[in-house]
Amino acid sequence: MIISPKEYPQCLPWDDKVFSMPNIPRGSEGLLCVLRDILDKVKSHMNPNDKLNFAGSDSKITLNEACVRLRPMRLVRKTPDGWVLTKESEIWLESGDNLYLAAVLCANIRFLAEVLYYLDVPRKSNELNEIAVQEYGLGWKTISDINSRLVWLRQFGLVDFQEFSLLYSITETGRDFLKNVCVVEPSQISGKDDETLGEKTLEIQKWAIDYCTISQNDLCLRRQSIGYIPGNVCDIKDTIIEYLNLIQSGGDYDTIKTYAMEKCGIALSSIRSFMSTLVNMNLVKRQTDTLFILTDTANMWMETGTIIEFICCIQRNFLFVFELLNELNGKALSFKELAVIGRVSYGLDKVNIEEVRKRIAILKSANLVHKVSPDKFIITKRGQLLLEQFDIQERKFKDMENDEGKDACLTNNESLFTELRLASKDSMNPDRFEWAIKAAFEILGFKAIRLGGAGKTDVLVHIPGSPKISFSIAVDAKSTASGSVSDSQIDFDTLEEHRKKHKADYSMVVGCAFQNERLIKRAKEHGVVLFGLDDFEMLIRRHLEVPIKLSSYRKIFEKAGIADISLVDDDRQDIVCFGKLMRAVVSCLIAESEDPETEGLLVERDIYRSLRDSNKLNNPPTMEAISNMLQFLSSPLVGCVEKTRDGYYATGTLSDVARKFAFYSRNCFDDQK
Repeated sequence: MIISPKEYPQCLPWDDKVFSMPNIPRGSEGLLCVLRDILDKVKSHMNPNDKLNFAGSDSKITLNEACVRLRPMRLVRKTPDGWVLTKESEIWLESGDNLYLAAVLCANIRFLAEVLYYLDVPRKSNELNEIAVQEYGLGWKTISDINSRLVWLRQFGLVDFQEFSLLYSITETGRDFLKNVCVVEPSQISGKDDETLGEKTLEIQKWAIDYCTISQNDLCLRRQSIGYIPGNVCDIKDTIIEYLNLIQSGGDYDTIKTYAMEKCGIALSSIRSFMSTLVNMNLVKRQTDTLFILTDTANMWMETGTIIEFICCIQRNFLFVFELLNELNGKALSFKELAVIGRVSYGLDKVNIEEVRKRIAILKSANLVHKVSPDKFIITKRGQLLLEQFDIQERKFKDMENDEGKDACLTNNESLFTELRLASKDSMNPDRFEWAIKAAFEILGFKAIRLGGAGKTDVLVHIPGSPKISFSIAVDAKSTASGSVSDSQIDFDTLEEHRKKHKADYSMVVGCAFQNERLIKRAKEHGVVLFGLDDFEMLIRRHLEVPIKLSSYRKIFEKAGIADISLVDDDRQDIVCFGKLMRAVVSCLIAESEDPETEGLLVERDIYRSLRDSNKLNNPPTMEAISNMLQFLSSPLVGCVEKTRDGYYATGTLSDVARKFAFYSRNCFDDQK
C-alpha cells in the first residue's frame, strides 16, 4: 500500500531534530529488513532483555538496546508497561511503504533530506560532509555521519553510487520524493531574535549568588568536564530533578540503577558515570557504599528548581561556564572559537568542542544565549543581567594565586613540549621522537629506556617500586609529517610481539593525533592505547601542577583506544583537596594562636567545627582527614604543628610551611646537578 505524501509526518524544527541515523545492525538482508524485524518484536511484546540475532551480523544487542537507539527518531516510545510502536512505525509496518519511512526519518533527522537536495549534482561523500560542517554548523569530525545517511538513502533507492568515481547522485525516485519532504536551507536556521530584550531584572536566590562567590584560585581549580547526563542536554534540569527526587525519597543505588535501566535503557557503566556527575556537581554525596543523600546545595535548589540556579551550581563546580557567557558578550562566536578560548585562556585541558556544545545547550535552555547563525551564538539580555551578579574567572588562566607559587618545572619544560611537537612531525628522523618521548616519561617520574631497532619496542617504560604495584608499557613512537597517524602506519601484530618480548603489561602508541575511526576501533580490539600529543602534553602539565601517584596512571594505560586522561581526575582532585585542607588546618591554628582563652590549642573537633562550613574547601572535611593531616604536620620531618596533651598549635606561618617543603624539594634534586 502506498501512503499519500499528504500523510507524511510534519517536519520538526531544525533544533529539535536529532543528529544520528538509526544505529542498528545491517545484516545480510539490509537495514530495512532488520528494522522491520525489531519493530515486529516490539509489537509482539518480546522480552526487552532478550538478545537479537540477525543473519550476516555478529551483533548481539538486546531489544531494549535497539529501542533506545530508535527512540530519538520517534520510531518507538517508552511507556510504564514497556516499549511500544509510534503511530508512524505502525503505518510503515502495515503499509510496507518504504518511502513513508524515509519521510519519517527526514522529518526527525538533521541533514538527511538535505543530502538529497545537494545531490542535484553528483558529489563525493567528503563534499557533502564539508557542506554539513561549513554551511549547517554540524560539528562532524569524520565522514561517518554522512556515510550512514548515504547507506540508508541507497537502501531506500533514493541515491545511486558509482564505485569508479566515488560519486553519489540522486535517482529519479529520489527527485520525486524530494518534492514531498521539507528541506532546510542554511539561511533558515539562523538565530531568532533575542526574546529577553525587554527584561530589566533577573530573579535569583541569594544562596546561589553566595555559592558562586569564590576566590580566583578556586575558580581556576574547578573541574574540566561536566560529565555524563542521560537524555537530551536541553532537558538536563528536569532529568536531574527526577533523579534527585528519587534519591530524596530514600532510593538506594540499586533502586536508581533499576529505575535508569528500565525507564531509559541506560547501561550500568553510564549509571555509574551519571552518579559521579551528580557528586561532582555537589548535588549528592555518598553516605554508604549503596546510599546517596542530597547535599545542602541540592536541597536549596530543589525548593525553587529554577534553571538559572541550577546553572549557578554548574558554574560553581566546572570551568568555563559564566566565563563562556562573558566571551559572547558583544561578539558572536562559534563552538570551535569558544573551545580554543577555553583552552588558551581559562585552563581547559584541550580544545574540546563537545564540552562547549554541552555548556551552550545548558545556557541556551535558560535563554542566556541565542543562535545568530548555524554555528554562532551571542549573549542575550538575560545573560547580561546574570553576569552583573557575579565575579568570574579572569581571562588569563593562572595555576596559582601568584607568580611566586608557580611550579618552575612548567617553565623549564616548555622546551620539551616544543621538541615533542616538532619531533612528532619529523618523519625523516624517527629517533628524535623516541628520545623526546623517553624524556617526557622521565619527567612524569617513570623509568624509561629508549630501545628502538628491529624487533624491539621504541621506548620501554615502567613504574619504579614494588612488583605488587609496578607495571610496564611498550611504547611505539609514530612521527608523521601530516600530523595525523594513519591506519597503515600501525602494525598491531608487531605491537603485540613487542609487548610479549619485553614482558610489558600494556601497549601504547604516541603520535601527533589519531582521528581514523577504523584505527581507533582496531586499537580497542588489540588492547592498544593511542596517546595524542595534546593529551600527552596536558597529562605532563597537570602532573607538574598536581603530582599524583604513578600507580594511578594504570587506569589510563589499561583502557584501550584513545587515551582518556580524565580517568585520573578523581586522584588529582584528592591531592588538590589535601592541599586545601593542609592550608585550612594551618590557617585555623594560626588564627587561634592569639586567642587568650584557648592559648592557640585546638583539638580535632574544634578544627572540624571551624572548617565544616568553609567555602574554601570542596567538601566538609572528615574528622579522620583532619586527624591524619595533623599527624602529618606535627611529624618530626615537617614540624609545622606541635602536639601537646591538650591539643595542637601552629609553630609558624604558612610561609614557614612553604619554605620547609621547598627545602625538601631542593634536596631531592641536589645530587642530580
